[in-house]
Amino acid sequence: SLVVASVLDIATAQSLSRTDLAPSYAVKIFQILDTYASPVACITSLLTLLCWATRARKWLRPMFDITLALSMVALLDNVVGLVLCLFDKQENPAFLLLSALLVYVENIAVFVAFYWRFDHAFQQRVADGEETHPGILFPHSTMQMKSLEGWRPAVIDYVFLSFNTSSTFGPTLPVPLRGSIQLGMMVQVAVAMTVLVMLAARAIGLIG
Repeated sequence: SLVVASVLDIATAQSLSRTDLAPSYAVKIFQILDTYASPVACITSLLTLLCWATRARKWLRPMFDITLALSMVALLDNVVGLVLCLFDKQENPAFLLLSALLVYVENIAVFVAFYWRFDHAFQQRVADGEETHPGILFPHSTMQMKSLEGWRPAVIDYVFLSFNTSSTFGPTLPVPLRGSIQLGMMVQVAVAMTVLVMLAARAIGLIG
């Protein structure tokens, strides 16, 4: 998902550059920051894939963490850039809508990786019989059904969680149990709400 997020980030940066026809100095600063963050995040995500494919476990987690951090920075940079563009009367409406859509999808992709990073290891420890609790409590784990014995969340479960969190502005059935997950959800919801509120405000003519 980080590879997808990196590609989306590059696409968002290009779209934002076409959204504002006469960018202010503030917009230019965020565009410059994104110019460096996006390609580096893409490169590190590819290196992370290489570490996973070659089973280089020593470097896998550090590279994953670096890529996740860069992707978060790039996402927040795009959100701020989008908000600044909305205040500019010279924005291109078509690219404005495209940029908002890309930020929304990028938000989902980045937090798929975030939730996996801060929950997967705990899920593994629980499955191994260790006395601890996971970062996220999925309803499957609480159901007394033979078909769900030994169940552990897969990537699709984190995709579902991330999509629902962005779309409903909060967790649905999966319950966050650890502070890192709760903090991540707050950031994800804040990004999603920012995109929605700013687009709604622009649509009804409160801005510009």
